[in-house]
Amino acid sequence: MNLKIRRLSIIFLLGLSLFGACDKAFAIEDVSKVHAPYEDDEGDLFRVVKIKDGDILTIQDCVAVAFNNSPLIKRQKYNLDVAKSNLGIAKSEYFPTLGAGVGFTHQNNSNKEYYFSDYRDLPNVSVALQQLIWNFGKTTANIRMEEFYKIAAEYEFMDSLCRTLFDVKIKYYNLLLAQSKLQFAVHNLKIAETILEEAKNLHTKDFNHKADVENAILRTKEAKIAYIRAENDLKNAKIDLDNSMYLDRQIDYDIVLTKTYNYVDEYITEEPVEPFSYRQLPFDKKDAVEIAYRNSPDLRGLEAMEKAMEQNLIYIKKTYLPDLFADVGYGYNNNNVMSGNNSLSVGVTMSTSVNAMHLRNNIKKAEAQVNLAQNEIELFKKDLFFRVKQALNTLDKAERQIAVAQVEAETSVKVLDIVLRDYKAGKTDYTAMQDARVDYHEALLEYAISMYEYNIALIEVEQAMHCHIADIHHKSEHAVQYHTDELIEHMSRWMNCDEKELKKHKKKSEL
Repeated sequence: MNLKIRRLSIIFLLGLSLFGACDKAFAIEDVSKVHAPYEDDEGDLFRVVKIKDGDILTIQDCVAVAFNNSPLIKRQKYNLDVAKSNLGIAKSEYFPTLGAGVGFTHQNNSNKEYYFSDYRDLPNVSVALQQLIWNFGKTTANIRMEEFYKIAAEYEFMDSLCRTLFDVKIKYYNLLLAQSKLQFAVHNLKIAETILEEAKNLHTKDFNHKADVENAILRTKEAKIAYIRAENDLKNAKIDLDNSMYLDRQIDYDIVLTKTYNYVDEYITEEPVEPFSYRQLPFDKKDAVEIAYRNSPDLRGLEAMEKAMEQNLIYIKKTYLPDLFADVGYGYNNNNVMSGNNSLSVGVTMSTSVNAMHLRNNIKKAEAQVNLAQNEIELFKKDLFFRVKQALNTLDKAERQIAVAQVEAETSVKVLDIVLRDYKAGKTDYTAMQDARVDYHEALLEYAISMYEYNIALIEVEQAMHCHIADIHHKSEHAVQYHTDELIEHMSRWMNCDEKELKKHKKKSEL
């Protein structure tokens, strides 16, 4: 069986963006400070990114920061280092054992009648070499077991990258949604203040509008409270993204707009923006489960663990078989009593020992571990099957919701314009005006939430399938696929570089 790890696809989804400011009737300034152009679909996630105040970050930037800072990724990297070392230790059984010694002896005797007055060995030198010849496949099984452990550690390392990526992306879109809600809260407050001013103007002409003014003051206060809540939610979302990137201090940065989280320009903003567009899935849905089985690092890791348990069982079943060793040694002894003595020894040894009861129960334990590993694979595949199906169903639902929410938002802004004109002309009442404002605000929120849920659904599909939907790397025209070994080598360069810098810094600080 080829022990070389299969290729794991890492194609990362980007998308989703923050809207503009307001509609033409109530245009206000954007409060989110996000004025950067849309993010590029290409970016290098595997690079060192240093964030400073005033920076505008893309998803690629945020993921790259998290990859560099995450102690969870480093933990799996170090676990992989341990697995590689264990494999090397297992292979060392095939290497000869070299022994060497040198000594000096000096002895004085009081009874000179029967003994020499003194005796001296100078020097006493010996060299020995022992080589394992054959142990009936025990070492081979142990090496294979450690090799599969290493493969499992590689997939766990890859999975830590994926988990970090998905966590950052979710927190990124949480922040975008929070920024949108704050924009809408400001927009809603602006509309409420406009209605209050209109009510006051009408009240100066007709004192029957006093109740309208009092109610408008109350609605304006409610809008201010909603704004404060949205502002607090934005701060919390920003902290969550900071935590997902493992930033050790708060930095005043912004996040860039993306391409699939936009309102059309005729009813949200005066500035033209790209309308919302769906992401085309780069695979046939009927093949989704098989793709998920093929790409899942968790499943690949479980399969490697199963093979490791099988090799462990083979090893345990052979523990009672003897070990065959060949030995060769040379010694030289120079003393003051006789001339120097040279010696050469050659031998072949075979030895074994067995506790039958211990061996029997060890075999039962190993068989149970194999069965347990096989059952875990079966359970994971069933769970993954349902997870993929559920994620695709959620995505379909989210796609349908966006179209409905978009129509409601388009309608609500038109109704708001009509009601405002009619209220100024005295053709409609104050209640209709406030209802139109509330409906408009809720329609904006619903549209934003529907796009947010659509993008979260995309991420859930990616998490289930590890087949990322948007190609964000320039290294491939169709889909970016990194070999695990290449990723590990790249990450090792990061970490080893960081460790060297840390050691250098420590040495300087000690001076």
